[in-house]
Amino acid sequence: MKRILSNLNLVAAVLLAFVLVQLVNFIALRNAKRWDWSTRQYYALSEKTTNLLSELEHRVEIIVFFQEEHLLYFDIENLLEEYQYQSRNIHVEWVDPARDLARTEKLAEKYGLTEAQVVVFDMDGKSKVVKESDIAGYKMVKRRREPVMSAFKGEQAFSSAIQGLVQGETPVVYFLVGHDERRVTEFDQVAGYSTIGNLIFRDNLEIKELLLTGEKKIPEDAAVLVIAGPSKAMNSAEAEMVEDYLSRSGRVMLLLDAMKTTGLEPMLRRWGVALRNDFVLDPENTLKGSDVYIRSYYEHPITLRMSGAGARFHLPRSIEPLLLDDPEVGTEDRPSVVQLAMTSDKSWSETQVGEPAAKYDENSGDLRGPFSLAVAVERGATQKMLDVQIRPSRMVVFGDSDFVSNGALAGGDQDLFMSALNWLLDREALMAIGPKPIEEIKLSLSRKQLTDLFWINIAGIPALAGGMGLLVWFRRRK
Repeated sequence: MKRILSNLNLVAAVLLAFVLVQLVNFIALRNAKRWDWSTRQYYALSEKTTNLLSELEHRVEIIVFFQEEHLLYFDIENLLEEYQYQSRNIHVEWVDPARDLARTEKLAEKYGLTEAQVVVFDMDGKSKVVKESDIAGYKMVKRRREPVMSAFKGEQAFSSAIQGLVQGETPVVYFLVGHDERRVTEFDQVAGYSTIGNLIFRDNLEIKELLLTGEKKIPEDAAVLVIAGPSKAMNSAEAEMVEDYLSRSGRVMLLLDAMKTTGLEPMLRRWGVALRNDFVLDPENTLKGSDVYIRSYYEHPITLRMSGAGARFHLPRSIEPLLLDDPEVGTEDRPSVVQLAMTSDKSWSETQVGEPAAKYDENSGDLRGPFSLAVAVERGATQKMLDVQIRPSRMVVFGDSDFVSNGALAGGDQDLFMSALNWLLDREALMAIGPKPIEEIKLSLSRKQLTDLFWINIAGIPALAGGMGLLVWFRRRK
């Protein structure tokens, strides 16, 4: 009888353990948690993406046309698992274009696809297609015939596609031309703006160039007007068009170089921004002497996520708010001017361009810092009046245009520019996402180390296991 009761007790314990395991699994499925403890956090989503997914209200169908043998297959799979974890509205379908021909042909006709190795995002009948070139960057390496992947840009491409579906129409960013400005169509390795132009395009924005000659006003579809590094001054009529656009809830970004007259100085003074005909040097924060590494930011939506990410300006000019009692700034509807990027208290404003070695000289008109190198301007802030929202006018002014050129663009420069652009577009939650660099880890071993490794793995470990087995056998014989 005791034996039967003991067996029943054992069976009951096993059943209770099984039920307990199932309950734990059920709770885990309903309350799943994921942690990324890896060193590189290669697939960890940025705050920009998590904010976007947390506010996603519509179902997004993601159709991946990649073969399992493709280099990017598992990277895309792991990344999309993170997207699905963050939002239940993300649904992924995998289609092998080489094996599932019928399904591939049907979807290709539906979405107008002309090539494989793409990812389609569909929301309520609207779709975006992300190509392989948008997901990964490649580079040529010596002694290799085929290019190798240098950066994984999956999160950047996927989040931009989802953002594009959510926002509906694609905003148009106009770049002003006609005054020797920087151009996004210029691929020059030093002065061109093609790299930042590609980043803007990948952030689901349309880019157009604008020549004011013959125009009566800035186009109605202009979401943002960018004036980047003009070398020639615009005439009064053109400056009036820019200010008129800005006054009508427009959005303007100015990147103004030192010692250049733009024709916009009177407009900027009316909007509370002072331009000094100088360039700023900061011996505490410089690599080459003429550049200024920004380490200090004022609190603003643009700089909210810039902590630890420094931008580097090249011979910048100071951009300062005008004093509140300045007679040129009206008391009614006064613009709000916020400093963004600051130099150290060791910096100074230099006005003597011709000196062979610039140094601080109070008698020559130099001023001691710190100085602001960028400001954000807002007038007519959004407020609810009789259920009507007033869209404010916004402007960002940088004291340098070199920092986002092809030859200078780096991580912090890109983040600062794209954050400013997203603030102008009312996309504060959509801050820039940088690509994840591919780190090559090489194991370099000497001939002696390889020999030692061989004997440890081939002879040592099997011998240890065999010895332990013999020891156990010998003890049992006793």
